[in-house]
Amino acid sequence: MIKKLYLYTFCLFFLAVTSFGDQQKSQTEYVPGEWVIKFKDEVRSQQEVLNLQQNVTNFLKTKLGQKYKINITVLQTTLRYNKVKITPIVDLNKIIQILKSHPLVEYAEPNYIYRAFLSGLPNDLDFSKLWGLYNTGQKDSAGQIGVPGSDIGVLPLWDQGLLGSHDIIVAVIDTGVQWDHPDLKENIYVNPGEIAGNGKDDDGNGFVDDVSGWNFITKQGNSQDDNGHGTHVSGTIGALGNNETGVVGVNWHVSILPIKFLSASGSGTLEDAVEAIRYATKMKAKIMSNSWGGGGFSQAMLDAIVEARNAGILFVAAAGNSATDNDSTPMYPASYSAENVIAVAATDNQDKLADFSCFGKKTVHVAAPGVNIYSTVKGSSYDTYSGTSMATPHISGIAALLWSANPDWTFDVIKQRLIQTSTPIRALKSKVAARGRVNIFNAYYNIIPPNDEPGENEWLTEDRALESEHPYKDNQNLTWTIEKSGVKYLRVYFENVSVEKRYDHVYVEDAVGIAVNDLTGSFQNYTSDYVDGEVIKIRLKTDVNITDYGFKITKIQYVPKK
Repeated sequence: MIKKLYLYTFCLFFLAVTSFGDQQKSQTEYVPGEWVIKFKDEVRSQQEVLNLQQNVTNFLKTKLGQKYKINITVLQTTLRYNKVKITPIVDLNKIIQILKSHPLVEYAEPNYIYRAFLSGLPNDLDFSKLWGLYNTGQKDSAGQIGVPGSDIGVLPLWDQGLLGSHDIIVAVIDTGVQWDHPDLKENIYVNPGEIAGNGKDDDGNGFVDDVSGWNFITKQGNSQDDNGHGTHVSGTIGALGNNETGVVGVNWHVSILPIKFLSASGSGTLEDAVEAIRYATKMKAKIMSNSWGGGGFSQAMLDAIVEARNAGILFVAAAGNSATDNDSTPMYPASYSAENVIAVAATDNQDKLADFSCFGKKTVHVAAPGVNIYSTVKGSSYDTYSGTSMATPHISGIAALLWSANPDWTFDVIKQRLIQTSTPIRALKSKVAARGRVNIFNAYYNIIPPNDEPGENEWLTEDRALESEHPYKDNQNLTWTIEKSGVKYLRVYFENVSVEKRYDHVYVEDAVGIAVNDLTGSFQNYTSDYVDGEVIKIRLKTDVNITDYGFKITKIQYVPKK
């Protein structure tokens, strides 16, 4: 149930609800790109093992190609067991089958990761509610059962000791942050060059007593949160971990710099937004987290973001909550084309795009959990909000954690890794550039999931006319079926779709009724996602008032079976 939604000139992108959680389950893990093999026969000397290693290396290069780097090392306690490491990362089972086919190899296994039971689960009391960090299939606050693994994949990195660093400053440009929240106070930035309360600009940066950020509404150092939104965002980025209190952030340790330009009611001005961005640059933030938007294109704001880019700062921005396509209808600041901007869509606990989330295959870069997210709020409390506002701090937190482990990385390395290593999700592939949901484990190890989708050059086109009534009628649930024999994949080309946004829908479904597209609102010259097989269904579902054009299909496209 929706509790609140703010829409202002600069609006907070969230809806608030309440949350519950269930127990966690374990996951099978292995070191990417590594296998353990055993030779069939006893190995008696170091020279003999070197010969065997070279034999296996040559065999693998013959099967895989010369571009792969193969390193085989013997285990310390026995010559017969060896570790095989291959880069770049290749398919796990494919390598096992290749190694097993070698006449001298008895067996091959992934280099599994073992853990002390529960070692990876922090003792924060409400950790089970944080499905965005660890989704075991628990219900969200609305009672929706999750899909295990539909999370950002951070737990294995925590287990490896990657917990963040206070050296990384994340500027939360928002409604402020509660400095003394029990779950945040140890991670609130403290300006080392400023003496609190002496009425002087000790560090000479032009701001008096900016000990923990700045308030651009009151023009003073009191950046405390009088709304709750900025504190909620901060908890996802960096609520203290393993303190037997509340929740945990993506980073257990980080420096959160509160910069307040949004008022208690959630609104702010261009003037203060530009000032906030420029202040964050002055304070040497590595990341700016921006869970707000609205207004039109502003050259002044773009200039401030470009200044941040020139300083090497990543600008993370919420894509918006109007369920529109940012490719055709820009949402600022997420739609600024500066290279350091990363725009974030929101997903639910089943890896579906949130029904409120803006999207854009070209201009919205990544997707992250943003529905029923439990986190810190003002008053030393906790609550559940939804919105691209909640997806944004997941990305800000991920960037901070990656940077803490790799201080030599640049913002473009982090941005590209998050896009290229996202877990592929069919429901997201036409919605964001990453074609899936962000995965920090993949990003850290640069694991790029295989893309088994057909290339655009494989599609053939055929004229095929199908359209609804114009206008369509109220209270309908109509299905049309298109068949094309001898094809592996099938999709349709809509010349036009125009239905009442959020209330009427055009679904593109496979033969058994699983939807690959849910179109609501207006689309022109739109190519649907594809279905597997020879049958594709189009379903028009309408409510009881307000009608519109409907849809018109003029072509089908298909990939023939080979």
